Amino acid sequence: MPNITHVMRLRHWFTRGLASCAGLFTAAVVVALSGAPASAAPDPTLYVGGDNCSDGGAGTATQPFCTIVKAATVASAGQTVLVVGGTYNGRVSVAHSGTAGSPIIFQAAPGADVIVTGGTNGFAVAGRQYVTIDGFTVTDTSSYGIYVSSSQHIVISNNTVTGSGSRVSGRIAAGIYLSGTTASTVVGNTSDDNSDHGIYLTSTTSSVTVSGNEASRNANGYRRNANGIDVVGPDNVVIGNVTHDNEDSGIQFYTGGDNNLATLNVSYNNGDHGIDNLNVTGGRIVGNTIYHNCTSGINVEGTSGNYLVENNIAVDNAVYPAYNGISCNRRAGNIGIWDSAPSTTIVDANLVYLSTPGTMYVFGSSFASLSAMQTATGQEEFGTQADPRFVNSSSGDLRVRQGSPAIDSADSEAPGEQDADIDGLPRVDDPLVANTGIGPRAYDDRGAHEFSPGAGGPQPPSAALTATPVGGTVPLPVTADASGSSDPQGDALTYMFTFGDGTSVGPQTSPTSTHTYTAAGTYAISVTVTNTDGLSDTATATASVTTAGGGNGNPSYVSQIATNYSTSAKTSGSITVWRTQGVAAGDLALLTVQLTGTAPTGAVTATDSAGNSYTVAGDVADANGDRLVVLVGVMTESLAVNDRITVSFPSAATYRLMGDELSGVMSVDRLAAASGSGTGYASGSSGTTTSAPEFVFGAVAVYSGTAPAWASGWTSMTTYAVGTNYLGRAYKIPTAVGSFNATGSTSGSWLALCVTFH
Repeated sequence: MPNITHVMRLRHWFTRGLASCAGLFTAAVVVALSGAPASAAPDPTLYVGGDNCSDGGAGTATQPFCTIVKAATVASAGQTVLVVGGTYNGRVSVAHSGTAGSPIIFQAAPGADVIVTGGTNGFAVAGRQYVTIDGFTVTDTSSYGIYVSSSQHIVISNNTVTGSGSRVSGRIAAGIYLSGTTASTVVGNTSDDNSDHGIYLTSTTSSVTVSGNEASRNANGYRRNANGIDVVGPDNVVIGNVTHDNEDSGIQFYTGGDNNLATLNVSYNNGDHGIDNLNVTGGRIVGNTIYHNCTSGINVEGTSGNYLVENNIAVDNAVYPAYNGISCNRRAGNIGIWDSAPSTTIVDANLVYLSTPGTMYVFGSSFASLSAMQTATGQEEFGTQADPRFVNSSSGDLRVRQGSPAIDSADSEAPGEQDADIDGLPRVDDPLVANTGIGPRAYDDRGAHEFSPGAGGPQPPSAALTATPVGGTVPLPVTADASGSSDPQGDALTYMFTFGDGTSVGPQTSPTSTHTYTAAGTYAISVTVTNTDGLSDTATATASVTTAGGGNGNPSYVSQIATNYSTSAKTSGSITVWRTQGVAAGDLALLTVQLTGTAPTGAVTATDSAGNSYTVAGDVADANGDRLVVLVGVMTESLAVNDRITVSFPSAATYRLMGDELSGVMSVDRLAAASGSGTGYASGSSGTTTSAPEFVFGAVAVYSGTAPAWASGWTSMTTYAVGTNYLGRAYKIPTAVGSFNATGSTSGSWLALCVTFH
């Protein structure tokens, strides 16, 4: 997954830095009729949503419209449609155009989560000018999430678009779609999990800047075709985007997509190429970072020609056998220049590297090394074959570390080379590196990221730790693996492991250590990583060890899946699996949901990316609008890292959501639930369990109180605190049948559940 700090910083820079060339980066919706009617100067702001709303009113702060659809029919040049948080259904179609000095802006209110869902499109802009759509979440549309056609000076900024179309032939749809559109900007958006391309510029779209977006996990599902960004129109700029884990290529330029510029993009883990070019001419691919794509990282083929490929980093492309079951045995090479393209293509100052055997380069013929390609073709005079020293490629952090050969070695005179990097950092000279670059600045770095030397001396390392397996029965050997740790200076590291039962190993140079547990318990494993400057960092993991017993196998707590919360009104919430191991098939996913300001009844349901089913195991509410729900689902299909679990519920003022993974149990046996207030909480006693051992789960939701403490005999898991509201969980695995009560101490009002699983 991408580095979150990096993505947020990327969006901030592009939203701010490109405003001068694209106009105001704020909001818009769907345009369909005529230009703005002549009238007196309108109120500058129309309001949508909240109390006392009416589509028959004037859209004022005191009587807002109920729907964005209504606001879109009346908004005229110079007006901003400001939308408060909530879910809005239907297709928003904008009826008028703005002007150069007075655009029409559709914008989510500051800090609001505004969801537009259920229509053919979320927003559609047809035949309009100077319209902005900013800050919305567009989900589950039957066609394109945001649709723009025959328009100019349109800004699509800071939106999240997901679930567009259906993964069925004839029903697929891109997340953001521009046709017949010019002089427009698509900036700072996230477009993921759509049934076709994340962002699509058709053959009649030109002079559009696509910048600072993230496009991932887009897929047709029944064929390899969906790209992160797909461009078949000419004279566009694709700059500073992150594309990863898409079904086909990260960025694609196909027939008609002539004279486009791709620069400062990061593209990795895609099912075809990082950047693909077929039957196009006059393209520039400059200063991108391309890593671990299924086939050739940068690909120029067919009748393509007059290409410039320069200052890129291309690493470990076309060296793994398959992507999501699709063979990668197609085009090879970190950089591949095929067919008629070599005769008019220039490649130079690129950095290429393979950590596993494969084809390094294709330039008409295939070459196992850069030097062989240079000798045979005369290309890549300033090319380099060396490890770029990424900070942490496994997590998508493709910045380079101190000592990288990418530093101070690019051609600053290359057409399309930028004065700043993907994060908006200016080009800087690293005093520890000799300048080997060419052009007016001999210190530009290759790839999308500029290395910034650390101020004030050496920097500490970054520790990472995984434990395998994370649960099982005694005796249980567990391997602690800290090989994902890194050092910004590239220093050698030493590793000190502790296993939570009094056992320590190290310091040692090996990043792994195996220890066998002989007693049941939940153990905190840690590693302290130290560099040659004596600076350290620590990471932790957990192993849950049980004794053999009854039930459907050996009940055990595996690990936390993920957490999420919101302090604004919602009807759903989601968590994204953050564990690299994912959630195993056959295990039980357990979802604990705390709600405020909600109805005591009404369906609470869950779905996930793999199509697993979930049922309610326990549900308790009070008269104050508080509710605590536990849902469970047996994983008939495993969940991978970055897969999403979504819980839907009646409208709630706030929610907290925690996911956990259990092993060795399949279904609910007994339940107890209660509500109350005071210094102690108790779920009440469950019925007697039907077998031993069973997994006994306790949950307590505390409102306007203090953090809960669990009674003796319970193994406490992490407590989720948001202000003075708390969500606590604990478990026990008894050796005999019995009746169980989730009890402990707290203050404030509370809801408690005790659920046993067998």
